Amino acid sequence: MYIADDETLDILCDDEIKIIQKKDGYRFSIDAILLSNFITLKKHERLLDIGTGCGIIPVYMSKKGNKNFMTGIEIQEELFHAAQKNKDLNNCENIQFIHGDIKLFVESLKKTPFHVIVSNPPYTKEHTGRKSPKHSRFIARYESYIDLSILLSASAALLNKKGRFYIIYPSKRLGELIYTAKANKLEPKRLRLIYPKKEKSANLFLAEFTKEGGMEVTIEKPLYIYDNEQYTEEIESYYCLKG
Repeated sequence: MYIADDETLDILCDDEIKIIQKKDGYRFSIDAILLSNFITLKKHERLLDIGTGCGIIPVYMSKKGNKNFMTGIEIQEELFHAAQKNKDLNNCENIQFIHGDIKLFVESLKKTPFHVIVSNPPYTKEHTGRKSPKHSRFIARYESYIDLSILLSASAALLNKKGRFYIIYPSKRLGELIYTAKANKLEPKRLRLIYPKKEKSANLFLAEFTKEGGMEVTIEKPLYIYDNEQYTEEIESYYCLKG
């Protein structure tokens, strides 16, 4: 596999996963790993990852043993090419990547709806926060091409009835997410708050929604990232696919 001078090769999970990324472009974070471990996927289910980036979520899930057919769509061309490389590098024949804007693919993709949709979307509203000077990082972090309303509308259109939507999102936008999801007939079913440390407030959360689901919600135990400056036992387990 050819690795360009402006790319890096990152090794995860005891050499089980190899990921090529741009040195100066958008690079995946632990958020994608947290989200991947929150998703439940039955054997027959098809998955769509909206804003797949370098393809880390479908590649990680495939290497974890999920051989489901998975599709990742990415608007940035350089990230799409990285995802293609990562699919080949990790021998993930059950994955396909599409280069394009999800808004333009809803009509064609909804002919074969998905059982599961996942997204690690931009967290920051377009006109707020400190701007990244790197265009790739700016697009990945700011709602310049896709905001929450568009993401949830597209997801609802592309899910089967009772299909599930998974997301990781900032805790300060929890109310906005639930309000917008319910407006698109996506009912919250599971919620898990994420804390950097036990003594800190939650800064992120993981959520599962069901299309046209009931109103019962399960609040799961807190997820802590660090304990004494080291990953907690649960987080360490996420980086050991062999268990």
